[in-house]
Amino acid sequence: MAEARSRLAFQEVRASVKRMQTEGERLVKRIRQDAEALARRSRRRTVDGLLIDARRLRNDLRKRAEQAMRDIEARRTSLLSSLEGQTTRLVEAVAARLNVARHEDVAELRRRVALLEQRLDQLDKKEKAA
Repeated sequence: MAEARSRLAFQEVRASVKRMQTEGERLVKRIRQDAEALARRSRRRTVDGLLIDARRLRNDLRKRAEQAMRDIEARRTSLLSSLEGQTTRLVEAVAARLNVARHEDVAELRRRVALLEQRLDQLDKKEKAA
C-alpha cells in the first residue's frame, strides 16, 4: 500500500521560508519599537521620580533650615537674657563695693527731697500768712 504523501514543491518551500523571514523581520521590528517605547517611558518615569525626590529634598531642607533659624534665635534670646542678668549682678556688686548709690537709692532720695520741698513751701506760706 502506498502512502499518500503530499510533497511540496521546492518553490512552495522557498516561498514559505521567505514569508517566515518577512514575518520574522516584522516581528523583530515590532519588538524593537516596543522596547524603545518602553525605554522612553521608563526614562521619563525615572526623570519624573528624580524631580519629585528633588522637590521633596528641597522642601525638607527648607524646613530644616527654618527650624535651625528658630533654634538659633531662641538660643540668642536666652543667651542675651542670661548675659543681661549676669551683667546686672556684676554692676550691682561693683557699685556696692565702690559705695556708689544705686538707681533705686537715688530715686528714693529725690522723692524725699521733693517731700521736704513741699513741706518747706507749706511752712513758708504759713509764715507769710501770719
